[in-house]
Amino acid sequence: MRARQTRQRDLFETDPATAKIPAARRTTLVHLIERLLVEAVAECPAAAQADDLETREVGHEQDHA
Repeated sequence: MRARQTRQRDLFETDPATAKIPAARRTTLVHLIERLLVEAVAECPAAAQADDLETREVGHEQDHA
């Protein structure tokens, strides 16, 4: 098995050019990505458990106030 070669960037190396996305398509793309993220979080059980824990902690703190 060979060791992985790490690629160290040169200080003066330029980033590769990215495609220019028209503003109308960019907005649509952002909305689609947002929806995908929301769906992923909604389906993630760990996120739901963290939400429940945070809700309980807030309620507990309000009891002490």
